[in-house]
Amino acid sequence: MGKGSRVRGSRQVARRAASAPQAGAAFGVGTRSRVVPGPQAPQAWVDRAGDLVPDPERTWRAAVRVTNALPRLEELAAARADARRLVEGLDEEIEVAVDHLRVDGASWVQIGRALGISRQGARQRFG
Repeated sequence: MGKGSRVRGSRQVARRAASAPQAGAAFGVGTRSRVVPGPQAPQAWVDRAGDLVPDPERTWRAAVRVTNALPRLEELAAARADARRLVEGLDEEIEVAVDHLRVDGASWVQIGRALGISRQGARQRFG
């Protein structure tokens, strides 16, 4: 790999980092911008080979942010698991209700309308 491609590569990395969404924004982590008086500290260094080397202090701060965000991620995963169990239970109740309605003579059109889907969709799903 020649020097020109390394330089282009580092410029592309810098452009992608500037246009990329802020890391952790989905979890409310790292969404505040900080104001640094005077010249801004370098975000990364370039070594002799032309490769970007991250600033150790920024890397450490990012690790702290990640560590602080992990409990929130665990909460979200637990809430998702609870929601899935709830949905699975409701799906089973709907299937039982549809079975009872079919035995009692309800048509697929009526069942589909009650569920907000088409006659064919109700028959394919519960038939």
